[in-house]
Amino acid sequence: MLDDEKLKSVISDEDKETVSKAVTECIDWVDSNPNAELDEFEAKKKDLEDLWKPIITKAYQSGAGAGGDAPQGFPGADGGGGGGDANKGGPEIDEVD
Repeated sequence: MLDDEKLKSVISDEDKETVSKAVTECIDWVDSNPNAELDEFEAKKKDLEDLWKPIITKAYQSGAGAGGDAPQGFPGADGGGGGGDANKGGPEIDEVD
């Protein structure tokens, strides 16, 4: 995403460096902790999302997303800013015990 032409001009070099460093650190952690518990992996994912979400939100608000919505698969992609039903229009999954 950091190399996307639409985003290059609206994400600062400092933010790009911050995100790249965090991603590299997370990948290194995952590589060195293959036996970690699921909640540890999810915590690392949440940390990255918490770092990335304000950056990508700011980028799309400044015009990078003027031609469409945020790409699917990362925070803010639902276009609702976290409110409402994130799976609106998607399949429903029933939990089975």
